[in-house]
Amino acid sequence: MHFILISKKECFKDEYINQDLLNSSTAPSLISRETVKMEISNFIVYVYPYDHIDHEVRDYSYYNDTGRLLICNGLVYINNSQRDRDICKFFDDNTNSTYFGDYQLISIDKDGNGFLKTPPLSLRQLFYYEDENCQVLATEIKLIVDGIQKFREKTFVHHFDIDFMEDSIFREWKPRKFPKNTIFKEIKRIFPQDIKYFNEGRIIIEINSIDIPEWFINAFNKDKNGLYDDYYKFLLNITEKSLVSLKPNIKNIIIGLTGGFDSRLNAAILSKICKKHHIPLISYTAGRDNHPDVILAKKVAKILNIPHFHHTPPNKDFSNTKSYNDYALTFYLAQGDWNSKDYIPKYYREMSSRPSPLIDSKIEPAIGAFPVNESEIYQIGFAGYKRYNQNKIHSGCRWLARRVISHQNFVFPLFFTEYEMWFALLYGEEGKETYKEFVYEILKRSEPKLLDISFVGDLLPQTDTDTYLTEIDSKHHDKEPFLWDYNYVSEKLKPILKKKFDELTKNEKSILKLIDLNELDYFLNENINRILELYNKNRINLKECFKRLLKEKFSGKYPRNKTMLKLTKARDAYITKTQILMDFAVVADKKSFEEIEKYALENVN
Repeated sequence: MHFILISKKECFKDEYINQDLLNSSTAPSLISRETVKMEISNFIVYVYPYDHIDHEVRDYSYYNDTGRLLICNGLVYINNSQRDRDICKFFDDNTNSTYFGDYQLISIDKDGNGFLKTPPLSLRQLFYYEDENCQVLATEIKLIVDGIQKFREKTFVHHFDIDFMEDSIFREWKPRKFPKNTIFKEIKRIFPQDIKYFNEGRIIIEINSIDIPEWFINAFNKDKNGLYDDYYKFLLNITEKSLVSLKPNIKNIIIGLTGGFDSRLNAAILSKICKKHHIPLISYTAGRDNHPDVILAKKVAKILNIPHFHHTPPNKDFSNTKSYNDYALTFYLAQGDWNSKDYIPKYYREMSSRPSPLIDSKIEPAIGAFPVNESEIYQIGFAGYKRYNQNKIHSGCRWLARRVISHQNFVFPLFFTEYEMWFALLYGEEGKETYKEFVYEILKRSEPKLLDISFVGDLLPQTDTDTYLTEIDSKHHDKEPFLWDYNYVSEKLKPILKKKFDELTKNEKSILKLIDLNELDYFLNENINRILELYNKNRINLKECFKRLLKEKFSGKYPRNKTMLKLTKARDAYITKTQILMDFAVVADKKSFEEIEKYALENVN
């Protein structure tokens, strides 16, 4: 389910929101079968339910009358059992119970009071926007940008957040300086652990930390083996109950299998339960024949005795962003939270009533890893147990969350819940690498033979199995060259890049102008600022300053023309940054995701 919740202020008028769009089932990125509009107090709520796997219907996933509004989005368990299917009874009987799963629970009464409960780690995102007319909470950025008319007054480049762009480009996988920011400066990210509630018609957000329950800490320190025994039984129990209840709606479970930790854990658990209850489970790997993911995935599938399909990309290279249209499509799907280095070459903007990608024992190359049939679940390797610090938790709630929900309506949160996160945080106190004990403990209990197969680019300290090649071998897939257009980026992003450039003094700007270094150069090449700082501190003279700046200009770190660039295994730092900049530049002159959709999706083959 997707939803957008609008709290109207006194000056609010109906024309402040795009009602035609919000009343459409095509409002979110994934098309729903219907739109449900609900109102209570001064709140307007649009929900977009999906009913293909877990039936998101009235009285089960949402409810509204004159007294209250209720929403249950996602899988939630109460005291280790499945929740009551009657949403009113569920909310009435379990307000003080222990919740487990990946969910968003909303309750609002006629006076505008209530709560929004989420677990501290979630694949379900939440974003906040406020202006003089309203406050808004939504499960995706697109619903805010397209649903609030004020956004259409300016093109995207005037909404872009330069701090977010810097984080994305220079600290992509490092701790972000602005973790709550999004690509749009007016829209902030609400993390799952934050406190969220409603008070007299107002949305209240309070920043909150993650607390590990005292009982879990004690069990971890006193009897770790016993804790793993209990956790493993709990994991099997919840997974089995869920899959059995969903079985009538599942045609296939397709698991993306690699040579690493995450998908192997998924396969070990799912294969055991799927065999027991005759639920079709299929494993899938894409890449060249000699890629370590392909080689090891075949071995894992053989031990688990599950079908394995191997897709070799056309020309043995993965698709890449070769046109402006490709970049627009990526931005449409990613909404700023990931980029074209993870380009998806195929996307259908329609309800998923199409045939399975598994056709005659082959995977249709254009579709790739993503299922297109509404009765299939695509399960990738979630990794809650790797979130051993706050930055990695933020990354999971940002990059992984959007990456998963960009192409599927139903998410089964295996190994991405607060339990795995608690393990990770406690291991984090002992040292960076100790979290891998989690992998060992689960595989030891589920399928010990999988411990005898080496892991790609990483060691499991608790075994004697050597690593299979290096980490860069596991992460690198040969890809087609991508489009880079220096003048295009410089022109399209100049209004936002100029903000950083304008921080320079008049003299500094004059120096750069003489060298023919512009706003894009100054933003992209951090050495330029370092050279200017040396000059300002009298550590180098003007002649040396010019000499060093000219060297940077002709360094060849990135081309100053329109060309196709090849990503090599070495991963040149500047080359990867150029691809991210193209994402932002291609949509800079758009005013809505509807415009991007028209531009990008009309040409999807």
